[in-house]
Order: sequence, then structure tokens, then C-alpha cells
Amino acid sequence: MANAELRARRRSIESARALGVATAPEIDDSWSRCRPVIDASSAAAPVDAEPDEVEERWAASPIRRSEVGLEERLTQAADAGDLVAAVTDEEGRILWSAGGRSMRRTAETVGFVPGGRWDESSAGTNALGLALRWGRPASVFSAEHWCDAVRDWVCWSAPVRDRAGRPIGVIDLSGRWDRATPLAEVAVGTLARLVEEHLPDDDTPEPSGLRLRLLGHAEATFDGQPLALGPRQMELLAALALEGPSTLDELRWHVYGDRPISPTTIKAEMSHLRQLLGGGIGSRPYRLTVPVEVDVTTLRSELRSGDLGRVTAGYSGSLLVDSEAPFADDHRHVFDVALRESLLARGRTPELLAFALVHPYDEAVLERAVAVAAAGSADHHEAVARLSLARRG
Repeated sequence: MANAELRARRRSIESARALGVATAPEIDDSWSRCRPVIDASSAAAPVDAEPDEVEERWAASPIRRSEVGLEERLTQAADAGDLVAAVTDEEGRILWSAGGRSMRRTAETVGFVPGGRWDESSAGTNALGLALRWGRPASVFSAEHWCDAVRDWVCWSAPVRDRAGRPIGVIDLSGRWDRATPLAEVAVGTLARLVEEHLPDDDTPEPSGLRLRLLGHAEATFDGQPLALGPRQMELLAALALEGPSTLDELRWHVYGDRPISPTTIKAEMSHLRQLLGGGIGSRPYRLTVPVEVDVTTLRSELRSGDLGRVTAGYSGSLLVDSEAPFADDHRHVFDVALRESLLARGRTPELLAFALVHPYDEAVLERAVAVAAAGSADHHEAVARLSLARRG
């Protein structure tokens, strides 16, 4: 396309934008979504991941492990056309990038770097975000970009889909608007298909993820394999699972409270945990980015539904019973009290006795078990015997 045609296209888009509309319906739709959530004058996309996290996630990415020489191919394309190349994860976060000399410097100023978030809600209308949203190739030219910082860019993106057809990332080439070429669009589409054809065999659409057993004897598994964790590491994972995304200061309070602890120590522990989870812990704030199942969370749901039999069957002990972490104290108290009160209100003798196995000196629970048991039944005899022991203790 001649430069005169590119200039005419840009003028047309800018004229329409001045009137508050886009020249393409899909771009207009994107602007409508962006208008209430992101300022068009934003200078850069957010960069919210630490370098070691990005490296670990890129190493674990099935796109990276497709072994088709993707990095070399994209680097060559970027160098040849003074473009910047990028590969994202399924959330639109850049995991890898390379660029020609001038575009690389330009990219750094707008957050188009590893760790940068280029989903539509974070960076406005752009090809990476649209490719993820649509599940098909996208290009965004000049002032079609929502944010002023990249209005001099043209971007071409193609999603990489797993075997179930879901986008797991995006391949992108971007450059200056006056150097737009259809060859870049063809290149990203071809590379995306090549990667899809060579995804590693162990890439499964539904990984088993992280499972935490916090009641009774604490245990953790990831993708079915046990994790060897120390007490503090278990507390850190449990805090993220139960409290949700947390800043470094919030995480320090959840786990250590007023006890003195160096932020460096927590960062080192989080880095180790991130490696164990294949990069599955985000940062700023810290958060779990893998599927997670926690026994206490499951039992809370069952308690709300009134299934005391299932709850007491899964209740093998209090939550992280030896932990002094503030978050553990809170969750332990809330669950134990909620279960106890439910049992005192409507529990049957077997359920009350199951709870008493964990709390053998709770006389109120045992008195209730005696009261609701059928006279002369085995449950009644057991409840009487346990109550006698509790009173002696």
C-alpha cells in the first residue's frame, strides 16, 4: 500500500473519530467498551508482573514449548521491518518480546514489554486485546487505537488456540502506521497456525491445578503431584487461596501479623512457590493464576446448603491447627463456630459425634448428641461415654 493511501486512510479515521465514531463497526464497539473504563490519554499500558514471574510463565507456556523456533522467526521479522514482536498469555499479558532498534525503544515507553497487560480493558482498543476477545486475527491501524500513546502504531495479531479451540495467547507484530504491510498480517497468522499444529502433547485444556487440604493434616498437590511445603509456604498459599489477591504488605499481615519479617524473605518464598506451580502465581498484587480447590471452601458451600453429613465427613480437624497466622486464626474460628452452631441447632447424633472426634472436650456438643440420640441406641451409649470422659478431662 502506497504512503499516500496510508495517509488517506489515517485522515479518514481521524475525521470520523473527531465526530465520535469509528470507520469500522467492530472498532466502534470496542471504543464503546473502552470509553467508561480507560482514559484515552493514558500514557502506557500497566506493567504488573515481576521479571522472574514473566520468565517462569513464558518457560511454562505451551506456545513457547511448541518448538517451532517461534522466537527466532519473530525476531527476524521484527529486525527486518523495524517492528516489535510480542507473545502473550491467555489474559493478554506479554510474556516475550523482541524488536527492531527504534520500535523497541518506542515500545518500552508505552508498556509494550514483558509483563505489560494488553487486554482491551487494560490498554484500550488494540489488536492483541481484540484477537483474544474475538478468537480470530485482528489488526488495528493508527487512530483506531483507543489510547493516544499508540495512535502512531499499526498492529497485527493472531490468537493461538488450544485443541479445544480456546485462545491461550496471541502472536503480534506492530510497527509505525506509515510502514503498514500485509506481509506482517500474513506472518502472524501463519505462525499462529504453525504453533497450534505443534502444541506439546502434555498441554491439557483442563489441568487439575492446585488442591489444598487445610483441615486436619495440611497437604497440597499440584496437577496431582504432592508438593513438599514448609509451614510458612503452606500458609502463604492458603492465604492467597482464602483471602484472594494481596499486596506484599497485606500478605505479610495475613501470615505474620505483628511478627517481624523481611519483605525480601516473603518475596523469596513467593518466587519458590511460583516455580513449584509452573509460574502460577501473579504479582502486584500476588494472586493465584491456576485453578485452585480448597477443602474448607468446598465444605463451607456444603454447610450453607445444609448437608451436615457431608461436612462432618470431610471435617478431619481445624484449619491449619498449629498456625498462628492471623488469617488462619480468623478462618479457623469462623468455620469451626459456624459448623458447631449448625450442629447444635439441627445436627444428628452421628454428625455431632464426628465433630466431637476433633473437639473431644466440647461438652455442649456431646450433651446435644446425648439428647437427640434414640434411647438405648449405640449412638446414645457412645455419646454418654464421651460426655463422661469430657467432664473428667
